[in-house]
Amino acid sequence: IIRSGGENLGMVEVGWLSSVPYLAATIAMIIVSWASDKLQNRKLFVWPLLLIAAFAFIGSWAVGANHFWVSYTLLVIAGAAMYAPYGPFFAIIPEMLPRNVAGGAMALINSMGALGSFFGSWFVGYLNGTTGSPSASYIFMGVALFASVWLPLIVKPANNQQLPVGARHA
Repeated sequence: IIRSGGENLGMVEVGWLSSVPYLAATIAMIIVSWASDKLQNRKLFVWPLLLIAAFAFIGSWAVGANHFWVSYTLLVIAGAAMYAPYGPFFAIIPEMLPRNVAGGAMALINSMGALGSFFGSWFVGYLNGTTGSPSASYIFMGVALFASVWLPLIVKPANNQQLPVGARHA
């Protein structure tokens, strides 16, 4: 969007504009993590933000480069809302699982995220190259965000977080 819509922008301006979503995400992460700790409600700060990110991301694509500043603002909102739930998301895991498996579960989730990061980047490039436009990539990423909304909603905490007889914490 920055490349296609900001044709009158120089390299420095593009660099500054590219950093704004990450600055917004950093601020949002701090605020959301603080609020999640204050209210002790993790899921409330995960799925709604992912839903906002999905709508903002698809909205940014739908508006397109013809309305650069609207599209860019939606992209900033999407970026902030995508990254903001990281803290509460990773705080859900130790609350749901016994302590002896929570670390391994978080490592597995992080590993799958790294694998998804590689696959997602590759697939976005593949879609861009195959279709000749970023539209299919935007739709793919928007659908992935909508799918991520359902994960915290369908996962239920275990009723019994007691360790099995004879098991010890690592």
